[in-house]
Amino acid sequence: MNTDESTDESTDESVGGVAARGGAADPEGSREHQPEPEHDVRRRTATVRGIELGRARPEIIVPLVGDDEEALQAQAAQALGTRARILEWRLDRFRPDLEDVSDHRDAVLAALPGLRAQLGADRALLVTFRTAAEGGSRSIADRDLGALLEALISGRRAGTQSAVDLVDIETARDAGVVSRVIAAAHRHGTVVVGSFHDMGATPSEDELVEILRGQRRLGADVPKIAVTPREPRDVLTLLSASLTVAGDLSGPHIAISMGALGASSRVAAEAFGSAATFASVGAGSAPGQLSAQDVAGMLELLRP
Repeated sequence: MNTDESTDESTDESVGGVAARGGAADPEGSREHQPEPEHDVRRRTATVRGIELGRARPEIIVPLVGDDEEALQAQAAQALGTRARILEWRLDRFRPDLEDVSDHRDAVLAALPGLRAQLGADRALLVTFRTAAEGGSRSIADRDLGALLEALISGRRAGTQSAVDLVDIETARDAGVVSRVIAAAHRHGTVVVGSFHDMGATPSEDELVEILRGQRRLGADVPKIAVTPREPRDVLTLLSASLTVAGDLSGPHIAISMGALGASSRVAAEAFGSAATFASVGAGSAPGQLSAQDVAGMLELLRP
């Protein structure tokens, strides 16, 4: 995982949707004679497997919600046929027949190598255990959640790239658990998505801005909020909060208004500063998700 600074004024060429910032070197000493313009704007980004979050077009993230290995890999195969370069494994949807947390953790760890091999070197894997409190399918104690995520983050052999590229942690969970997961992720070069979900309403703009900034202070590389609109103005509230935080230039974030009413937020991500959007292949993971194919087309059409 790399945290970089990108420059809006650059003339980088794009390769496969990722900014290629290399190029011919400046003559020795030439930088001393080429001061940066006063209006130069820099933004921090997060990079996994050559995918730079927070730079140019938002990334499409496809959730994998298969309830066993066969269903998981079948959905992954479908996702690989889309433009999505990040796949999210929803651990809370996997093996619902296993109620014991240790059995479930063992099944997850056993399935990980096969999924990682299927994705190949160019697709990033985000692991997420969405708790029932924030719209997920299972309840789990904070200590058990931390143990599961840390096992996934740390399970790599020396000299090899981690199977897990990004990890989601709900920042409203126990503060000690959140801190340990973030620290473990950073030790192993894993990007942290710090998440907050409101399944019933949309907090005020000031609250949303503070949640995103607070997640960043905790150490999240990519703060994320997903909220539920009750009226069209709630969608505007979410988008305005996203634009405000984007103006901080402190790094990428994700902001989503859920449900059919909030669907426009999923395809207007770039204009309002959100670094990624979630889209489905087959079964989705949240209200209002559109198909990955449709989202890819709309993101291109709506580029500012």
